[in-house]
Amino acid sequence: MEKHPLSARPFAKIAMSMSGGGYRASAFHLGALSYLNKLRYEDRPLLDNLKMISTVSGGSITGIVYAIKKQQGYSFEKCYEFLLNQLKEIDLIREGIEKLNPNANWQTPTKNKNLINAFAELYDKYLTHGKTLASLQAGTGLDTFVFNSTDFKNAIDFRFKDCRSGYSGNFPTQIDPDLAGEIKLSDIMASSSCFPGGFEPMIWPYDYLHENAPKIKALCDAAPVPISIMDGGIYDNQGIDSILNYKGGRQTAYFDFIIVSDVASPYMAPYLPYTEKPKSELSSLTLNDIKEKTKRLNRSTSITLLVVTAIFALLPFAWSYQQNLFTGISLGLAIATVLLFIAKMILVKKANNFLGSIPGRIKSVIPEFFYERLMVFDLDKLSLHRLEPLIINRIKSLATLLMDVFLKIVRRQNYDQLYNNNIYAYKRASNLVQELTKADFNEKSQRNERNKTISENRRKNTILIGDYDTIVGDKIPLIAEQAGHFGTTLWFTDKDNIEGMLENLVCSGEFTMCYNILEYLEKILFEPGSGYNELPNEIKLEIQKTYESCKQDWLEFRKQPNFMKNKI
Repeated sequence: MEKHPLSARPFAKIAMSMSGGGYRASAFHLGALSYLNKLRYEDRPLLDNLKMISTVSGGSITGIVYAIKKQQGYSFEKCYEFLLNQLKEIDLIREGIEKLNPNANWQTPTKNKNLINAFAELYDKYLTHGKTLASLQAGTGLDTFVFNSTDFKNAIDFRFKDCRSGYSGNFPTQIDPDLAGEIKLSDIMASSSCFPGGFEPMIWPYDYLHENAPKIKALCDAAPVPISIMDGGIYDNQGIDSILNYKGGRQTAYFDFIIVSDVASPYMAPYLPYTEKPKSELSSLTLNDIKEKTKRLNRSTSITLLVVTAIFALLPFAWSYQQNLFTGISLGLAIATVLLFIAKMILVKKANNFLGSIPGRIKSVIPEFFYERLMVFDLDKLSLHRLEPLIINRIKSLATLLMDVFLKIVRRQNYDQLYNNNIYAYKRASNLVQELTKADFNEKSQRNERNKTISENRRKNTILIGDYDTIVGDKIPLIAEQAGHFGTTLWFTDKDNIEGMLENLVCSGEFTMCYNILEYLEKILFEPGSGYNELPNEIKLEIQKTYESCKQDWLEFRKQPNFMKNKI
């Protein structure tokens, strides 16, 4: 397929997607924006040319706060300082769980009282301050934005969009701009980041109702079929699809430059089966053994309670049943043991009824064909030692499928949309959290050598060809490794704060973005067929100036990775 060269005005219209990945994503993307704000093109911060953001999950925290602060007229420096402080100070887990206590203040009575709605209230309190989607219609400096989530009814994306860009939602559930405009940005932030396992879905429209939303209230009163909304990363964790769909971008490359800022790892640990533990007296028990022991325990407990009751009831005969304190105590204890006996009998009966109902419940959810064959499996005679790996291996393989295999497949498909379409050949760059770790850097270098993707002209002029230590230096690797392997969480532990993890993630976003912009500029400057030579001289001069500035920044990052910290 023929390659499409540079736009006539490179960098005039930039789109950036911000992946999911909890606080790691929020901080890394903040660093990426920070470097775009530092690097200048045509005597303005390159960030001024950012015309679209498409965000997912943790990326939506950064994207929404950035859009709000721009709309309010804040400088990027103020936006940066605000979000950095909030990420450092807010303890979402503690405050979110605290909100679920029976007597805790629940800000929005119409919301289901659950953890994701507790987070939505905290986002509103600390980050969005009551702002709705309609409040971002003007003054953000963006042409458009999309905050992505996933529709659990139709198994497709569910997008909260700039009200000027048409309806939000998706094709089966179209939310017109007036209705969408009433949705709180905190609820959108929560929708985009409620990942499975950690949270329950948010329910459209009922969980989005608030006191200043008459149109949403009217919709709720009409009792529509609820739609479950969850993390955008389930459908597209990079947010690429929304950018490529904007104004026919798949055919015409509407944007001059697309940046994919991504903290999701392409790697996964191999599945390893559960290792059986040495057999013990307890693990050798079968279900039949446990049933028999339980029966004996129940029988001996009953006998013990009856004997104790008889002893306490007969004990007063020792003093001829005189009405005194000891008689009262003895009879009281006799009555108490009778009540314990009755309570035990009731509990045992209920437990037996519950256990007896399990086969019927299982049968109701398993197809008859499989149920009939499962019945030949003599589960009662299977020891815990043998049952344990059967259960654990299934749980482990299912978790691997859902949390690794499935997400990696989706990630690969979304990248293919951008990187297998040559109309974007000189209009794209990825900004990956792990790419400046030694393992990733060397793997990419080897791949480039195998595929001969570096032209001779570029090889002669670039400062980014060589061994890892020469290119990256000795300061960046430690921060890159810490940032690349930080977990997907919505909190920083005390240990993380002591180690400066938040600052390192932001710093990683800055120097990684610098590296990728530099690599992109070298590609268009020195690679034949990029279209650079056909550009007007004044534009070539601006690109050259930006390149020299970016190159100096990279050399500074190598010496002092956090040198931008004092410049914000």
